[in-house]
Amino acid sequence: MKTVYVLGAGFSVEAGAPTQLDILPEAMRLHHEDPAQFDKDKFAIFKNFLKNQLGCPENSIGSVELEDIFTPLDRCLTDNTQFRGIGLTQLMNVREAIFYVVGRTIQLTLLQKNRAKYYIDEFARYLVSRSSQRVNRSYRQLDPVSVISTNWDILLDNSIYSNIVDGSHDAVVDYCCYISSRDELDESIKPGLEKLGQGGFNVKLLKLHGSLNWLQCPRCMRLYARFFRKDGVLDYSNLESCRHCDRNFPEERDNHKLASNLIMPTFIKDLTNPQYKIIWQNAGIEISEADKLVFIGYSLPNADFEMRQLLSRMTRKHALIEVVDFCNDGAVKEVRKKHWQKFFGQRNIKFHFGGASQYVSSLVVPNSHTR
Repeated sequence: MKTVYVLGAGFSVEAGAPTQLDILPEAMRLHHEDPAQFDKDKFAIFKNFLKNQLGCPENSIGSVELEDIFTPLDRCLTDNTQFRGIGLTQLMNVREAIFYVVGRTIQLTLLQKNRAKYYIDEFARYLVSRSSQRVNRSYRQLDPVSVISTNWDILLDNSIYSNIVDGSHDAVVDYCCYISSRDELDESIKPGLEKLGQGGFNVKLLKLHGSLNWLQCPRCMRLYARFFRKDGVLDYSNLESCRHCDRNFPEERDNHKLASNLIMPTFIKDLTNPQYKIIWQNAGIEISEADKLVFIGYSLPNADFEMRQLLSRMTRKHALIEVVDFCNDGAVKEVRKKHWQKFFGQRNIKFHFGGASQYVSSLVVPNSHTR
């Protein structure tokens, strides 16, 4: 029986990660607490755009939804048009500044709250144990588990990697795309198919909207990654150039600067990036093979129509559906149940309203992580 876990922002909330709605309020709170935590110029661009172009009073910036910021920006950049007198070059600078504030806020929030993520470590241990059944080229017969995540944070990535190292497993975190190690001599990052061919196993983690530890070459489109470093939100104005393109095109050395490629909250998500096409295609395959789909901290929002169409198109008719949420209010529970039942129709959906940590505790039986 194959289980596919679909993770949303709610999966990481108990570990201190902000939800999408909390990001801008957190940004304003953190900046008010200590402005030096942010790049002065980028935060000024971010705030001035919301105040002067979107007409949002400073005391209401935290209430603006990210989709209402990125959707008009992305539409103008796609259509090569101005936004209220702002030209394309300036729009790109605005988008980069807002992206920086969002990413930096996530980074600071995780550092500041620093909540226990024991349940993420337990979930990672469970995933590694289940995936280890594919070792010694058993992957042709066994494919018990995978994870599809809409989150950028790298809490689960790091926990899976740490469990692989601590257990001396011959395994890799498999992002199911064409990935390279950020550090050339680092063997911890390699494609899952390569590791399977070597007789090891892969732990599949498909990140539909990108990851805070990814950077991309603008020429060959390779993704570079490393664990425990949120390179995607660091100051990447002076990052190194793609070593592969520098080697292949020595006459243009240092002209292939790596950059972040996160998909931001917008109603017109651009999924034309070849790496994301591969990830989304593989996500569809994982869903189509699932005997059970477990949604943890994912609300199935109406605006996420790409994911909704993927689930509608690729979910098997008799696949079991479980939804893990956190809610104590009986009336709200009924509303959320109806939301899921409306989408999946007549299926008998099993609901868990105790949150991610409680669900993982029930999933992971002591001394029996292959349940």
